[in-house]
Amino acid sequence: MTAVVVFGAGGRAGRRIVAGARERGLRVTPVVRDPGRHGDVAGAVAGDVTDAASVAAVAAGHDVAVSAVYTADVDPARLYGDGTRSLLDGLARAGVGRLLVVGLATTLEGPDGGKVYEGADFPAEYRPFSLGRMAELAALEAGPVDWVLFTPTMRLVDEPGSGAYEVFDDRRLVDGTTTYADLAAAMLDEVVYPAHHRAQLTVRSRHHGQTTGDGAG
Repeated sequence: MTAVVVFGAGGRAGRRIVAGARERGLRVTPVVRDPGRHGDVAGAVAGDVTDAASVAAVAAGHDVAVSAVYTADVDPARLYGDGTRSLLDGLARAGVGRLLVVGLATTLEGPDGGKVYEGADFPAEYRPFSLGRMAELAALEAGPVDWVLFTPTMRLVDEPGSGAYEVFDDRRLVDGTTTYADLAAAMLDEVVYPAHHRAQLTVRSRHHGQTTGDGAG
């Protein structure tokens, strides 16, 4: 049985991933910073992605790690830059060789060829968060662990899954909607049937009429 450790299991994406993993019969360990604040996440254990020793302790004995971390009370550069390096270090210590990550649409290439967050109309107050996510990508690319970054479209919604999704691998922004459920399904399909390596993908739900793409799940 594949064993999955999910960091950030208390958030919307993390909860969907944990639930989906259990539905598939995978062995899953949900990880949150403070289990006392997430009493509704069954089996949650304490762990901190910014602490490599903490990561190594909770990740030991797992085959795949998933990161869906988000918090507003930690600087994005520390959480996603330094934190990703610590996460990768801890996973390497624990012998976990594969990491799947929930990404951010603003790090994709927009219509003008630049990153979405670099656009003149992009709100300045949101740019530090996007820069943190770019630091995350740089850490993944430089790190020792095989990774796949799953990026939703700009419209990420907490609605029922469509049961089908498309995957694009050219790092360009696509129109449409991604549900948390379909994002989780795409990531769990990759856990069970690994098909990508050291790649940033975009996931789009098919329930709004989009029917073509570079690949599909």
